Amino acid sequence: MVRRKTNRQTDPQTYGQGVCNKASTFRARKYVRTCNKVLKMNSIVKFNTIFVALLIIEISDGEKDCKIPCYCNPKQKMATCASRHLHYIPKLPSYVEQVEFVGNNFTHLSKSFFKNLTSFNKINLLNLTDNLVLNISLDAFADFQYLNTLDISREKKLPIFSLKKAFRSLNNSRINSLDFSGNGWEYLPPDMFKELKLSRIRSLSMTSNSLKELHGEIYSYLTELRILNLAYNDIRNVNLSGLTVLEELVLKDNNIHNIPTWCSSTGGSFVPQLKVLRLDSNSITEMNSSSFKCLQNLKQLRVDYNNFRFLENNTFSHLVKLDRLHLSHNTRLQVIQETAFNVSSLKSLYFQNNGFHFDKEKKFNANTIFSYCPNLMTLDMSSNFLPSLKKSQFLKLMFIPLIKLEKLTLPNTRIRALPFNLFPKMKFLTTLNLQGNSINGWKDGERIFGNKSSLKTLNLQANNIRLVNRTTFPPSILSSLESLDLSSNHFSCTCDQIWFREWIRKNFESKSKKNNLTLNGYPQKYVCMFPSNLRGVLLKNYNPTPETCKEKNYLTTIAVIITLVVVLSIVVPLLLYRCQTNIRNYIYAWRLYKKRKSGYVRLDSEDYDYHAFVVYCESDRKWVHNVLVKKLENEESMRICIHHRDFDIGAPVTGNIGKYMSKCRKIVVVMSNDFAESEWCQWEVDLVQERRRKQGRGVSLLIMLHTIDSNHMTDSLKTLLDSTPHLQYSNGVGEWLFWKALVEGLRKPFGHPPVAVL
Repeated sequence: MVRRKTNRQTDPQTYGQGVCNKASTFRARKYVRTCNKVLKMNSIVKFNTIFVALLIIEISDGEKDCKIPCYCNPKQKMATCASRHLHYIPKLPSYVEQVEFVGNNFTHLSKSFFKNLTSFNKINLLNLTDNLVLNISLDAFADFQYLNTLDISREKKLPIFSLKKAFRSLNNSRINSLDFSGNGWEYLPPDMFKELKLSRIRSLSMTSNSLKELHGEIYSYLTELRILNLAYNDIRNVNLSGLTVLEELVLKDNNIHNIPTWCSSTGGSFVPQLKVLRLDSNSITEMNSSSFKCLQNLKQLRVDYNNFRFLENNTFSHLVKLDRLHLSHNTRLQVIQETAFNVSSLKSLYFQNNGFHFDKEKKFNANTIFSYCPNLMTLDMSSNFLPSLKKSQFLKLMFIPLIKLEKLTLPNTRIRALPFNLFPKMKFLTTLNLQGNSINGWKDGERIFGNKSSLKTLNLQANNIRLVNRTTFPPSILSSLESLDLSSNHFSCTCDQIWFREWIRKNFESKSKKNNLTLNGYPQKYVCMFPSNLRGVLLKNYNPTPETCKEKNYLTTIAVIITLVVVLSIVVPLLLYRCQTNIRNYIYAWRLYKKRKSGYVRLDSEDYDYHAFVVYCESDRKWVHNVLVKKLENEESMRICIHHRDFDIGAPVTGNIGKYMSKCRKIVVVMSNDFAESEWCQWEVDLVQERRRKQGRGVSLLIMLHTIDSNHMTDSLKTLLDSTPHLQYSNGVGEWLFWKALVEGLRKPFGHPPVAVL
């Protein structure tokens, strides 16, 4: 005590700093801020002020905060503890009601283990993630009287029966949400939730496990279950019996090939209360008019990322309350029948990134495609192929029934011209997105947009618009708009642009701005593209005036044009006649260059239906389907053949392999220890060798997904690996290099084509 007193007297500055450092171990940020301010004061005053300040803070806060490795958030009443060295439950501030233990070392959970938590806190949320748990005692949760949410995830060493028995210690009157994700479970005991039959659990999540089936009876003990999330499993078979009160079912990213059965044998519904259904990222190949019977209360449906090729008539007509439908990223879709969208209750349709050809009449009927869903308010058709300039009337026919539309999203759809008298009929349209198309502009804005006052957001970014003048947008549009985006267009900086520059100067460069319109991207993304001497100049820096834009002699211009036409009409035919041999040679060289550049060359007058055939074993199916195929098809626009999806049903396997391998330009072999053990895979390797003897080594690409050890290496695989370089897949650093090499290998030509092929 004497030494401390001496230090205060002789060196208040040093002592004050020491107090601040000590304070940082408690309520770190608040103490340090206070101390640092005080240290700027005079030495004697410093010490006294520090003492008083710390005392005030301590009294006001009432108790110390968390200690490392825990972090506390008083506002959210939450604590998080994370350290592999932590093997006990530390005491936490009494205000903590939600606690997360992530990445600790809790091997045995019991009632006494949680004593520091249950004695001083009213915990309503308990999260135990990746804590190396090996066992949970029967009474583990007995003292959690306020617990309503329990999350035990990524505990792959925890026996499922240990958890099941511990359910009896939960407070059934409080608990209402469970999450058991990433535990590696492949199946559930039939009485998994029997101890919870008196509970009021409304939400259950078991994502990222390895469950193979959904048996509704297992969940029937949870009599108030409303939400069931089983995404990212390996579910193939679905039986929904026993889920009569379920309102939301998430089966995203499983291995479902067929739409589940919703109707019971008596004609009723297994899930009469279901409102939200997610079947996206599965392998569904077919949907028809009976696929969604007995779902009379369904409001939202997602079937993105599947493999169906047809949308048949009345597919969704039984969903009388459906108001939101997601049908995106279905790149294999080929035909939409006339009444496929026969669902009058539909208000939102998301049909983006399908690459569907609305520019081909045989694939759909422009007159009827949306005529049976007149109440549509939101439509997103991004990244499809809408009718071109010559067929722009089909664009109008498609959308004319949608008079209640409020939001229309059409980016990257290759639109080149806007149809007349379409948007004026959409009286409620507030948002129109036409970004990333090839629109060149228009002359009569009144016929394009009409006198609309409802339109608030208009996006025309990244088109080919060169000129904006007083006829481009009607005055009513400019006065009602709140957001306008014309950035990244090909602006022509000529005297014809003088109106647009004056309008911008008046509304966005003047201090006396009179409206609330925002011109997105201005000025950085408004750049001159023409003429060449002004290319790259900001439109803001192009300032034409009436004096610099004097009227030109148009008669002289017309005379020059007529003269050039006459000269060219004489000279061009003469040159074509005299140089016909050279012209043929140039055409040949150009075609050869294009084919080599695209990486695709026909061989022996044959063409292919697929870019690649993938040879793989069942244990590697998940990586092939979810990573390889999605990457190549969705990002590289390739067509990949895999036997789970593309083989003919009922045909012999050997016949299917031979048939579809011959339809593929190249063959990708995905290798691992399980691949080496498979007799079918070894037989396919022999077929690959035969193909290589005919067409050369370039026909095959080898991927080493998991290194094959010496115990599994076969003679045929060793021969294949010795004669052909292979790619090694690694997740994370260097992964981009793997994909770059793979894509280039698939697109690489076999060799120079013979003249006859061209």
